[in-house]
Amino acid sequence: MPAADWLASAHPQPTEVHQAWERPGGLAALPCGVVFTAVRLPALIVHAAVGTADPNAVRARLGERLGGPVLHDPSRARYYPLVPTDTAKSWHNTVAYVRCLEPEHHMNTPAPTVTQPSGQTPYWIVPPMEPERLCAPEAVRALTRHGQRRAAASGVGWCHWHEGYAPGTELVTVTGMSSLDAGGRWACSPCRRAHRLRPFYDQRN
Repeated sequence: MPAADWLASAHPQPTEVHQAWERPGGLAALPCGVVFTAVRLPALIVHAAVGTADPNAVRARLGERLGGPVLHDPSRARYYPLVPTDTAKSWHNTVAYVRCLEPEHHMNTPAPTVTQPSGQTPYWIVPPMEPERLCAPEAVRALTRHGQRRAAASGVGWCHWHEGYAPGTELVTVTGMSSLDAGGRWACSPCRRAHRLRPFYDQRN
């Protein structure tokens, strides 16, 4: 079975998927949980993990490390490695701010032949090459943890206000008894200005 037919088989009407792909810039909304699901990764973490944001270099390094197809959505600054359908059951959000998509989620997906960026539309930075050849979940976890460590070392963290990674994040609220509580909320500099937030340690002085 060609990779395109396998990918389209995720939809109840595969013919409609092929018809959508035939249109210029065509995308098909494919449900997760049928022949694949996906892990949603912030681009900043992926770029930190592979050491570059150059598309060709990212393509090569993700192909080597993950071994399966990866969708890139430039408009949302996210990557989506495709993983086996049962991954969501064991994922348990073990990597902070990364989500394994549930079966009810639909992904706007181009044809497997769309492998180059064109504006802000999704494309395959690592295309599906063989039916059922997917990324290994543990490899995705390892890549993500590595990216988080490298991002943190360069001063980048998660901002709870705009829900994205950004440089210069600082702790602004704590839900427990100390600043070490895991329930703390962090904000980047632009969000701190926009929402008039003060760093937690400044509030104590």
